[in-house]
Amino acid sequence: MTTPPSPILYPLGDQIGSVTLIQHVGDDKMIVNAARVSLGGDSDAPLSERDERLIRYLLKHQHGSPFEHNLLTFKIVCPIFVDRQLVRHRVGVSKNEISGRYVELQERNYTPSAFRLQAPSNRQASVDDDGTLDQQEAARVWEAAWRHAYAAYETLLRLGVTREQARGVLPLSLYTESYYTFNVRSLLHFLALRDHEGAQWETRLYARALLQLAEPLFPVTFREWRALQQR
Repeated sequence: MTTPPSPILYPLGDQIGSVTLIQHVGDDKMIVNAARVSLGGDSDAPLSERDERLIRYLLKHQHGSPFEHNLLTFKIVCPIFVDRQLVRHRVGVSKNEISGRYVELQERNYTPSAFRLQAPSNRQASVDDDGTLDQQEAARVWEAAWRHAYAAYETLLRLGVTREQARGVLPLSLYTESYYTFNVRSLLHFLALRDHEGAQWETRLYARALLQLAEPLFPVTFREWRALQQR
């Protein structure tokens, strides 16, 4: 099933990093039918209150397989360091990424609107700047580094170095782009982990964009999932 083009969401607010829904298959009724087929109770009838209760039950008791008979494909343009957070979720997720072996990678780089401090008690987390960071100097160093790296990449290409080697000097802040296909079960798992207070801020913004595009397609499922998350 081809999905009409969705709005392009820009999680990082720079009009480069983006999330677009490419296609989707399935709906809340498909989830219900996948659960009821074991008893021969699947049907073409419109979604009912009884069906909604079943979705609530499936989520509450973690009966996951009925949520796998659907798909949502997104085109995601994000910094490489964000993509590495996304790609860790491979169960129920398919991915195809632009290849620096085949094409010259564009000069598209992410620069934070504000730099954060390392969390004092959590080695993998950050906290908002308390005024001790020199934001202007941090931005200057960041820009100088990525521009120097991209200039080196272009120089290597001009020297005749193969693309697959030249890309090795590029920074993790460079944008990459991929098609990601989730089923609803894998997407809910991703959202629970990556739109969480302990997750990296930029990755949380992408998780929220995925949720914004997916929720209207499976409204009952996401409504009940949200309710469980709030308990």
